[in-house]
Amino acid sequence: MRSSTLALCVFALAAPCGAAIAQTPPPMQDQGAHGFLTPEQRAMLHQGQPQTDWQSMTPEQRAAQRDQMRAKWDAMSDADKQKLKADLQAKWDALPADQKQAIEQRIAERKARWQNQGQSQQ
Repeated sequence: MRSSTLALCVFALAAPCGAAIAQTPPPMQDQGAHGFLTPEQRAMLHQGQPQTDWQSMTPEQRAAQRDQMRAKWDAMSDADKQKLKADLQAKWDALPADQKQAIEQRIAERKARWQNQGQSQQ
């Protein structure tokens, strides 16, 4: 009799937890292009922009550059962001397969580096 009561209590307590897990996560806010664009679209965005020499900048210059980039993104309307996303996707779709593969390989290598850094810090 006790085990069935215990099982019923565990089930009753676990049900709200399961419902919370099943809910969709909140939309990515304040993530800029990282929450809005796919890695492939971000690669297309970076290819179309002049390269910034981050290593030669002081920390204050880097922060100012990031703030400027963030402000530019935040100033864009939702329609402008959607148009940019569509344009970047069209650029990606127009790439030859070998260029797509090279970019995807760089994305995978970068992701692996970030995952390895995260594991080494734990």
